[in-house]
Amino acid sequence: MNEIPLVFGAERHLVGTLALPSGTPAAAAFVLLNAGVVHRIGPHRINVKLARHLASQGFASLRFDLSGQGDSRVSSASGDFREQAVADIRAAMDHLERTADVHRFVIAGICSGADNGMAVAAADARVAGLCMLDGYAYPTPKTRWVRYRRRLGGPILSAVWPWIKRRLAAARTGPGDMAADGGRAHPSREDYARTMQALSDRGVQVCAVFSGSMLPQYNYDGQFQDAFAGHGFATQVRTEYCPTIDHTVTPLAAQRQLLELVGDWARQLK
Repeated sequence: MNEIPLVFGAERHLVGTLALPSGTPAAAAFVLLNAGVVHRIGPHRINVKLARHLASQGFASLRFDLSGQGDSRVSSASGDFREQAVADIRAAMDHLERTADVHRFVIAGICSGADNGMAVAAADARVAGLCMLDGYAYPTPKTRWVRYRRRLGGPILSAVWPWIKRRLAAARTGPGDMAADGGRAHPSREDYARTMQALSDRGVQVCAVFSGSMLPQYNYDGQFQDAFAGHGFATQVRTEYCPTIDHTVTPLAAQRQLLELVGDWARQLK
């Protein structure tokens, strides 16, 4: 494996690290994104570890800082954060196309990185795969029941069950479901479904992983399929609920679990 520092973009303001496997790289290359404002190494260096794990399986990857984050300078372009993030990711793909003759890309990110990955996947046909940890999540009535059941138990649960049933019956789907998710803006359930269906129709391979830190928003196997029952893409997306992984992939065991999961999924892209 070889790792090469890069400076790229029309303004030469983006900084990243290209990881190359020892042999001929696979046709698709990974682009690894910032998680929130964390430097391109990722929380607990998970992007570094993922890049090296992918290289061991024959995949090239570029981990880089978006404009104004980590080592990358602020762009002079005007636009909101999401627009700039999409422009930066497309610049990364442009650079790899020119220098490494790569034309298919897999975008991987955590939290806001997952959101940015979904946005660029929708905007750029070169994206063939999307891997998201703790991306957008849409609760179902069962999600609320599981949350209550875990918080309460035995006699307490029996005593408050009538109130819980009223709450579940009154539950509505939509952006309001996500109010507890740190103020993070979510597309409506309908807009999300429309985007995911378009990706599925285009043949984009999607892996959505939800950690144990998502308890209020995602907390049981099969929730994704329940939330989008009746939509064709729901059965095409690989979803994993991993309660032993936390949002920033802190324990070494959780890191190993995530690397193995992503590596296993990546092998189908070759």
